[in-house]
Amino acid sequence: MFAELKELLKNEIVDITFISDNSHKEYTIPCTLMESLTSSRVNQQINDTIVCYRLDERRWEDIRLRSIVSYKVPN
Repeated sequence: MFAELKELLKNEIVDITFISDNSHKEYTIPCTLMESLTSSRVNQQINDTIVCYRLDERRWEDIRLRSIVSYKVPN
């Protein structure tokens, strides 16, 4: 999942649905790793989390892979 999601995030805006570890609520957030939208480049290795830029709050977010319910490129 990590490699596929990372590649999508590099080229697209992706809606990621996940369950928060803190609140146990489900959230869907628009995220990306597109340098044109983040002004930064993140070099991350396969891990149990993925770091991405939240477009709705204009901040970086790390999401545990096991908490991800789904992800998709919006139409």
